[in-house]
Amino acid sequence: MTAPFDGVVTAHQVSVGALVGANAPTTLATIVQIDPSYVSFTISEQDVLRIRASLKQAGLDEKHLDKVPVEIGLMNETGYPHAGHLDYATPMVDPSTGTLTLRGLLPNPDRVLLPGFFVRVRVPLPSQKTEALLVPDTALGTDQAGRYLLVVDKNDVVQQRTVSTGARVGSLRVIATGLQPDDRVVVSGLQRAVPGEKVAPQATQITAETPPPDKS
Repeated sequence: MTAPFDGVVTAHQVSVGALVGANAPTTLATIVQIDPSYVSFTISEQDVLRIRASLKQAGLDEKHLDKVPVEIGLMNETGYPHAGHLDYATPMVDPSTGTLTLRGLLPNPDRVLLPGFFVRVRVPLPSQKTEALLVPDTALGTDQAGRYLLVVDKNDVVQQRTVSTGARVGSLRVIATGLQPDDRVVVSGLQRAVPGEKVAPQATQITAETPPPDKS
């Protein structure tokens, strides 16, 4: 009898000489696959669209998931030292969570990865140079209408501006809509900035960080 894959036998279910298969198929043993290893994780709808756009830009489609890299790191490791590729994606987004389940395949010849480990997962994609407006993530507020920023108009009066946001870049957040390049955004003293009241703004410069690629 040959197993369909290489692995480690963890438990014998029956003893030598026992009758098997009398009334139904009998499980003889449990085999755990170690190399390669699989990692299952979920991503948001926004990340699904990002991956599909990256595939399209490369002239590929969902049939070429093995061209999408996956990197993982264990709890005691720095960065994402273990590399593999996507192996499977569920055909639909879960409407209750807004996420899609993916599976990555990673070579594991040294058996560093064990089934059941919790890991950090990253799906690095080629960066695309685009222009975007960014503000400190801490400057954003939330109300019933969604995300908003406090801006100072030409008369130095605070106004509340509803915006839509994009990806995070370090400590900054991309503002997709609702903000203009010449708008003055309140980034400090938010507790004292009340919409409709006049303020004495002081200009400050925000420097964007350069973080490692992020899926979230």
